[in-house]
Amino acid sequence: MPDDHRFLLRATPAGLRMVPLRGLGTSTFAWSDLLAAELSAADVYVIYFPSRFDLPVDGAMSDTLEVFGSHSSARTSVNSWDPTDEHFSEALALFGVRRPPALVLMTGLKGGIESLYCVSFTDASVLSERALTAEALNIAHEVLMRCDRSEIAGYLRGRKREALLRTVGRGAGVVRDELLRLHPKFGLPGGFTVELG
Repeated sequence: MPDDHRFLLRATPAGLRMVPLRGLGTSTFAWSDLLAAELSAADVYVIYFPSRFDLPVDGAMSDTLEVFGSHSSARTSVNSWDPTDEHFSEALALFGVRRPPALVLMTGLKGGIESLYCVSFTDASVLSERALTAEALNIAHEVLMRCDRSEIAGYLRGRKREALLRTVGRGAGVVRDELLRLHPKFGLPGGFTVELG
């Protein structure tokens, strides 16, 4: 996506959509820019990007996220992206995701812009099997809620994979192998990601 593109987020009955703004900018546009209002209102923000084909995984994810959202506190917000959005691919790219389906969880702005990061899952087996999806959601949610956000974001910026894994294990009580078998990607605004597993 060219650096001079800016967008607003619009919620529709079909899901989230990106609406382009007119004008030129000089800085890189990132998911933190697009979702600033949503991230300021939540500690954890969850978005599902469907496959565009109404595959069984899409129905299963919709059902799973509805249950997850209804059983989570108001500090967690859950949404899905409208696959008919003409900027769907650009929205995926903001998170360093190449293709749908994808599940992305982000920290809110509670710790400030420098502590923002996301965890994404694109592995078909994780997204299509409800028990694995629940495990991925629960682990990532606990990491985002309980771990030191600034510390994790710093390790991501420094590309310190082992330190990241130690911090996640210490902060959220996650066993390294539990997390690695789910193949998460940790990312920063601007598209940089570190794949684990």
